[in-house]
Amino acid sequence: MFGQKCASTPFKRTDFANLPVPLTADFILDYARPCPRKVPPRPSRESSDRRGAYGNMRLVSNRESVARGEVSILAIVETLLAIALVFYLSAHFNTLRWLAFATCVSPLLLLRTEESTQVGIRLFDRWLEPLNERFQRNRPLWAEAIVTPMFLLSVCLVSFLARTIATIHAAFGVPAQAGRAIPKNWSRISLSIDSGFPPELIPGHPRDDFQSALEEFWTGTGTILGRVGFAICIFPLFLPAVLYRWSLKGTSIIYAPLVFVAHSTFSEGADLRTKLELIKRGDLSRIRVWYGVVVIAAFFVKLVLMMNLPGFADWWNGHPVSRFLALYVAPAEIPKWQLAELANSVLAIGAMLFARRALLGYELQHPWPEAPVKRILGFVSGLRWILALYAILCTGYITMRAAQHWHWPALGERWLPW
Repeated sequence: MFGQKCASTPFKRTDFANLPVPLTADFILDYARPCPRKVPPRPSRESSDRRGAYGNMRLVSNRESVARGEVSILAIVETLLAIALVFYLSAHFNTLRWLAFATCVSPLLLLRTEESTQVGIRLFDRWLEPLNERFQRNRPLWAEAIVTPMFLLSVCLVSFLARTIATIHAAFGVPAQAGRAIPKNWSRISLSIDSGFPPELIPGHPRDDFQSALEEFWTGTGTILGRVGFAICIFPLFLPAVLYRWSLKGTSIIYAPLVFVAHSTFSEGADLRTKLELIKRGDLSRIRVWYGVVVIAAFFVKLVLMMNLPGFADWWNGHPVSRFLALYVAPAEIPKWQLAELANSVLAIGAMLFARRALLGYELQHPWPEAPVKRILGFVSGLRWILALYAILCTGYITMRAAQHWHWPALGERWLPW
């Protein structure tokens, strides 16, 4: 009892009048010993994952935040800039072929799984070793100027082939797993990865990324001329990876409905209350609701303008940029895929309100039965998938038709073009 008091506790001489033990020097030292500070336990990895799923968004990403699926504000800004750049370039060059091409090659990343990542790393290492042996030889300076571009081109080609073969292996080997990885990969590239994350020749490679190349440049032991030449070479080597990343961000105009089916990795295997917490205050859930609010507001603004502004479609098509936007805005009609986006937005807001009400039951010690809550969440999740895939297929069809000038039937207000 007495040994637990702090040294700063005030006391008087009379406080020791009725002590049950003799007042000795050892007893006084024990009485005056400061109270030990309670050090809070270090958070576990699971709690760190919870903080990444629940916590505030990061300003800039890093390797750890990307691995946890944390949302980066800079990544969102870069995605919006990439979309704006797509429409500007499309209006300036009067073509959508670049967007159509980026949409076609995006499955190289969207279908990537953990297994395909390891396959790509093994293929890249196996093919890169003979290239290093062939090109890393002592040559005159004039010969290096010829050989180095060939080596860079070969490395880019090897990385592209390794990615392609690994993705095909995943798509045909485990198609269900590759399909489930699409929303996660899209949210990773569009909402989590920004310029703070180093570009990679092969996703997930432990060595061959831009940061490792820079570290090799600063800690290298070669001559100054050789190190400067190495620095000049690594920038064009990783330039295709940067362009590929930004092209994927630009295709978010088509793949944006994936935000309704993207979930945090922490939700896998979590209990019902944890999933409800993720729906209520997770970063992805908040982005989903914000996006839904924007879609609902834009839909009703368009509806009001169509009903009250004669010649709204002609006015909209008066500017080159808005004329390309008209492919997705459809100022003269209400396409069915826009109704699907509207329904998905309503479901996103309704799911958050439902999660809030269900969590209130836990706080009041009267939780709802888990079985019907899980059935409702499962039904909403399945319906979201159907609506999101339908919207993506429709916008992809519209883009390909406009980019290639194919004489495909227009989608219009029909569910399907045929």
